[in-house]
Amino acid sequence: MFDRKTSLVSIINIFILIICSIIIFIFSLVSDHIGMDLNRDSITTLNEGWKISSNGIVKEDSSLPQNYDFKPNKSYSIERTINKEDFIYTTLRIRSSMMNVDAYIDNQLIYTFDVNSKSFSLNNPYPASWQLIEIPVNESLGKTLKITFSSPTSQFSGLINSIVIGNGEAIILDLIQQNYLNIIISILIIVLSLFSLSTLIWTKKLGIAKHILYLASFGIAAGLWIISESTILQILTSNRFIISTTSYISNLSIPLIITLFIRDIVLKGFKKTLSFVATLNILLLALELILQFSAKVSFIASTIYSIGMILLSSFTIIFCLIYEGYKKDNQKAKQYLIMIFALFIFASIIIGLFIIGVYQNLGEYLAIGVLGFFLLVMIDVIQSIYNLMETKNKSLIYKQLAYEDYLTKGYNRTAFEIDVEKLINHNKVFRLVLLDLNHLKKINDSYGHQEGDYAIISCYNALNKSVSKNGKCYRISGDEFACIIYDTRSDLFIQIKEQINKYLKNNSEEKPYDIVLALGTKIYDNDDNFTDFYKDVDTEMYRHKKLLKIQETRNFQYN
Repeated sequence: MFDRKTSLVSIINIFILIICSIIIFIFSLVSDHIGMDLNRDSITTLNEGWKISSNGIVKEDSSLPQNYDFKPNKSYSIERTINKEDFIYTTLRIRSSMMNVDAYIDNQLIYTFDVNSKSFSLNNPYPASWQLIEIPVNESLGKTLKITFSSPTSQFSGLINSIVIGNGEAIILDLIQQNYLNIIISILIIVLSLFSLSTLIWTKKLGIAKHILYLASFGIAAGLWIISESTILQILTSNRFIISTTSYISNLSIPLIITLFIRDIVLKGFKKTLSFVATLNILLLALELILQFSAKVSFIASTIYSIGMILLSSFTIIFCLIYEGYKKDNQKAKQYLIMIFALFIFASIIIGLFIIGVYQNLGEYLAIGVLGFFLLVMIDVIQSIYNLMETKNKSLIYKQLAYEDYLTKGYNRTAFEIDVEKLINHNKVFRLVLLDLNHLKKINDSYGHQEGDYAIISCYNALNKSVSKNGKCYRISGDEFACIIYDTRSDLFIQIKEQINKYLKNNSEEKPYDIVLALGTKIYDNDDNFTDFYKDVDTEMYRHKKLLKIQETRNFQYN
């Protein structure tokens, strides 16, 4: 079962997905009305009154779109008379779905598009692209416009898409407005992915660079896929290779990236299983590229294998998440299982709408699903970053506590020993000062431990203020302190002693006791044995302590 934390995170993730979907859906509805208002006076459809012909079979006064069951490479055509009533603009826009297109006016060729092309002597995949056909309306009134089609693919042979007629930029603007939601989603995903990549140096220190790389790779692949599937890639580039390959490559890259992400980030087991699936993805992608560029099998013909690979990856991931989530009680696996299940429900709704014949905005809904999943993964990665930073901060706090004296909040004996070892290992010369607070027991017995603590804190503060610019101070036991001074000049040490005494005198003015420190000091040379050196300094400190007591006795007798 889910623990409370996992359930809360999952609920928050699904809530965010729902909110994003609602917001984008509202924008989608609004965009339809905006597009109609902007273009109604400069663009219109030209789907009625066409004559459709193929092998002597003619259908008069037909409307578009149409889809006939023709064999590959079979030629068919549509034609109509050019008149002022229908041809009020001069540019036709038609979608050629992997088809050859030729346009004639009274049998004179005015436009041609060959679906077969090469880049660097390699066969490009068949592109699905927009054809913009300029019609010299004024010179062609009363003449017959004929457009012929043929497709080397069985999937699109016999298809005739809708035709739009418009002027200049209105044709392009209409495409952008129809797909503006997909444009926004793809740009958002790609920008977030690039921003994620910009954090690589920082996140590498936290040990989660893989999280960011997978997230950014998925986002860029998904963003490019959305752009290519929304039929607007041609607006950005006229390169046939990019137009025709982007969708296929990104389509196979997405499950590959998700498989690697689940293997390396989410699951603790199934490494070999998911590595095998990832390898199959890579091999299939490489094989499809080789077959396509060598003109053996086109991308569209091998789509069935791509779908099979996607299904294999999906079912394998879901099985691994279920097994490890519930058998091994992996909370992260349970969380991602919910995320993928939410995406599955989303996809099922889209498929259901398609089956019942509701085709409008299906591309937008699919883009919303991809965006939602991307955002959920991004939230989880951010949460992982936060948890790691919190763990690191706790580690720093524990480390600080290990080196911190609980009473003075300064450095303790552990910190002193580590710093001394570092100085010795680096062959540094330094001055060591050992100090002891006189009469601490007497202060505790006579005035209470609160006053004893005050005396200890006063001593440390006096030392720290006097030494901090040139070294470090430590409380190494109850009433003993140590200072390491990097500048070994004698005149500087005399100044430091004077400052210490001044601070201690000021702190003792309103107290019924004096705060006095006995000290011993010596300069450490790399040739010295530190144990013997430390004993020498400690002996000098106790010699000074005895002298202070003798002086106090004489002062007492004199008074």
